Amino acid sequence: MRGVTVPLVTPFNEDYSIDVPALEEHVEYLQKAGVHGIFINATTGEFTSLSTEERKFLAEKGRELVTSTFYLVGTASSNTFEVIELTKHAQDIGADYAVIAPPYYCSLSEEALFKHYSMVAEKTDIPIILYNIPSCANPLSVPLIKRLALEYSNIAGVKETIDSVNHIRDVILEVKGERKDFKVFTGLDQHFLNTLILGGDGGIMACANFAPEIHLAVWKAFQEKRFEEAFEGARRLAKLSKVYDLASSFGSAIKLAMSLRGFSIKPVLRPPYTMDGEAVREKIKELLNEVLG
Repeated sequence: MRGVTVPLVTPFNEDYSIDVPALEEHVEYLQKAGVHGIFINATTGEFTSLSTEERKFLAEKGRELVTSTFYLVGTASSNTFEVIELTKHAQDIGADYAVIAPPYYCSLSEEALFKHYSMVAEKTDIPIILYNIPSCANPLSVPLIKRLALEYSNIAGVKETIDSVNHIRDVILEVKGERKDFKVFTGLDQHFLNTLILGGDGGIMACANFAPEIHLAVWKAFQEKRFEEAFEGARRLAKLSKVYDLASSFGSAIKLAMSLRGFSIKPVLRPPYTMDGEAVREKIKELLNEVLG
């Protein structure tokens, strides 16, 4: 797996039930756009506000819908045994990868984090993408990522949602440098091009829910060594990523942007998250007009 992967929003109706028709429509749109991967039960998908049964339902529904790209399923939890259960489920339904953020809420030592991932890796065969998101969960250090990658062949890569070029550089040089098939993805739109330049494999980026054409253009231009075009696209992504600073959550930012761009996904978040109001919507509208026209 390389290129542009989309961490999918979870569409909800006004009563907070899952909006299945909107999900079907969005997955079809992304596949027609030509993205390389679709990731369900992601942070952007509000997985912490879903029940285990809903997460399994979405994973199964996504497996039905995703036919032309890599299919990734988020299986993170603060309960190791639930992670094992969800990862086995992802494996059983035929997902290509499970994406696992560290346990959240509880502060854990590196040894505890190693044991957590080891237990999952030893009880499943599906390729696992580690998900480093230190703003929301225990951080994964470069030595820990390296130890896991070298000890478990089914730990296949890492998604780095971390605003640090140096960290991404060190993962690429120290982990990918020793294990060539280990995949390194950025989780931040503004770090897409520099991750590719450093030798990474792509990005798993939320703004690709509503503007995948920019991410795909950067990817294609970089692969074809049309660097001026890649630079211009990267500058547009850098501006577009300001959308996260305007809203109170990833979900609110992305769903407001999608609403403004005409997607049928409703601007509804599951509690405890709340949608931002008209003032934020107007700021996001101005940003989209500036970047996307």
